[in-house]
Amino acid sequence: MMVEPLAIAPILLAQLQQAILSSLAPGDRSGGSGPLTWPQSIPLYRAKDSQRILYISPVALQLAKQGFMPLMEIALAIAQGFRDSRPPDLAFPIAANHWILSVIPPGKLYLELTDPGMAIWLQRAIPWDFQLDPTPDPGPLPPSRFPDLFPIQYAHARCCALLRLAHREGLITLETPAHPGIGYLIAPDPIPWLDSPTHIKPHHPAERALISRAIATVDALSSPVSPTQITSRLSVATLLSQDFLTFYAQCQIWGSVQSQDLDLAQTRLGLIFLVQKLLKCLLEKDLSSFAPLEL
Repeated sequence: MMVEPLAIAPILLAQLQQAILSSLAPGDRSGGSGPLTWPQSIPLYRAKDSQRILYISPVALQLAKQGFMPLMEIALAIAQGFRDSRPPDLAFPIAANHWILSVIPPGKLYLELTDPGMAIWLQRAIPWDFQLDPTPDPGPLPPSRFPDLFPIQYAHARCCALLRLAHREGLITLETPAHPGIGYLIAPDPIPWLDSPTHIKPHHPAERALISRAIATVDALSSPVSPTQITSRLSVATLLSQDFLTFYAQCQIWGSVQSQDLDLAQTRLGLIFLVQKLLKCLLEKDLSSFAPLEL
């Protein structure tokens, strides 16, 4: 699925690759001996922390095994190269001020998305139409592998019901496209994601967990899937629906929030809109099912 402008992991990998090439070029190495063998793939994974958007790369440990430079020197050089890297072929390269980049002994790179970076990502995700991505449909699920999709479909229908109610009450404005469904979120634009220049407004643990899950979902969607790997998409959709239902149970939209903090209500509705789009894509495109508007 072509979601690279939104998927963070592929962008980080591209920028890390450029950082390695620029900072560890043969002419820039002092005291090194022997040719450097470039890694065939750069290791990168998400930390198991639902409250942070934290990626970790141990690529310096991989390069240090070649013995041409001390481990921490390699990690620090890559970190500096990352801060300066701007791959020209990326539609939205990640700006340096959107990341907290740390080198953690013995030489791992920690890249954490800041709140302003998170707000920019969320705003870009709102108008994105995942259904238009030219990914081949994996085809119908084999009969023996038909899963129970009701919890995922229920979460999608609940998203739709909340968005329709918010539209009727004037909290948001939806524009219905030619095909049936929720359509597009046209107001507020932009959604008031930030509470201050440096802090994001949705800071409840359930909100943070849902944002983290949405980013992980888009990362997963950036990789193609085959019919034999469809269970991985089922797991992605299940985790997203579970985090949404936890968010829905713990984060109020109407009542005192609607009357006293309209911006917070609208950011929570923005999260629901994003989840609805992702669940719809997963259900219809990858799980070859339907995304009910109501149950």
